[in-house]
Amino acid sequence: MMLSKMSRFVAIIGLASLLVLVGVAADFAWATPRPGATPGPDPREEVPIPQQQGPAQQPGETVIVPKKQAPPPTQPTKPLKINPNSVYSISTQSNLVNMSVSVQDANGDPIPNLQKDNFKIYDDGVQQSVTNFAAVKAPITVCMLVEFSNEFWTLLYQALESAYTFLNFMQPKDWVAVVSFDLKPRILTDFTHSRAGVQSALSTLVFPGFSEDNLYDALAFCIDRMKNVQGRKAILAIVSGYDTMSKLTYSQMLKVAKASSTPIYAVSILEWTAVRMPNGYNSNYWVARNGLTYITKYSGGLAYFPRFEGELPSIYRQIAYQLRSEYSIGFAPSDPTLNGKYHKLKVDLVDAQGNPLRIVNQKGKNVKYKLVYRDGYYAQQNQQ
Repeated sequence: MMLSKMSRFVAIIGLASLLVLVGVAADFAWATPRPGATPGPDPREEVPIPQQQGPAQQPGETVIVPKKQAPPPTQPTKPLKINPNSVYSISTQSNLVNMSVSVQDANGDPIPNLQKDNFKIYDDGVQQSVTNFAAVKAPITVCMLVEFSNEFWTLLYQALESAYTFLNFMQPKDWVAVVSFDLKPRILTDFTHSRAGVQSALSTLVFPGFSEDNLYDALAFCIDRMKNVQGRKAILAIVSGYDTMSKLTYSQMLKVAKASSTPIYAVSILEWTAVRMPNGYNSNYWVARNGLTYITKYSGGLAYFPRFEGELPSIYRQIAYQLRSEYSIGFAPSDPTLNGKYHKLKVDLVDAQGNPLRIVNQKGKNVKYKLVYRDGYYAQQNQQ
């Protein structure tokens, strides 16, 4: 019996010794790195977690720890919205109305050498006194707006090829930008003096992806971008004239054109589309043609509808000459009421006696002429 108790005691002592040996071996294993391994911290010790406060400081370097703050949310780019009720036009600073008048012969070429006394201005039927007058040839700012739609791209491309004629009349101080449009307008190159840069932008128009022609939205986009441009400026639009799904209606676009100070000169391929399509002279044709005619007219520009491709070089030349040879006229309205109403403008050419001006050529024959100017302006709205 005593031997049995002694045997059990020895067994317990042996087991305890074995556990101690295992613990020592484990401590030795934790403390001894594996061959090729990098010694690390003892996991039994409490290691502080480094704070992620910025880049680590290098010797000789000062690191500014940024404040803990959430990054600002990314603001989505909102599409341009044109409010036709808040767009006002001709400059009326100091109660002065400025307007540009182009005088052209039957061929569309400008008639030079007219004087201040040759112009008679009417504001809502009331004759005004011309205070400012200039006929200098100044640098021009032009936005070339190109319809990039696959509906009529073959014909539009022909009209675009001839547009290089217009670039030949660029002078070193002129500014030209290129904007294309289908569903929405896209700036291909912003205003630049570089003729090569403009040509490079036009050369990217190769394969249109959409058939939509949102003409009104594109015109309003360009007008808005040019509203603060001073001096001689214009939009040269190479388009069909059709509008498929613009946010602006025709009446809204007409109001934007009336309110702007940027004349629109449009070169349209409508005649080409009509002769190539069965029943081409349909209601859609006339809606597009009349719409483009009135939009350009009320802006102070013109719409051209060539029947043949050979007419294009002379059209672009005429537009370039007209923009560079306009007469700048200013007057203080006799009715200075700030009521926001639309005022109709009328311009006549007269001689020294106040009679209609007679212009003759070198052979003494009468020259037929026409005046191109904006139809009117919106008076400023009294803010009180």
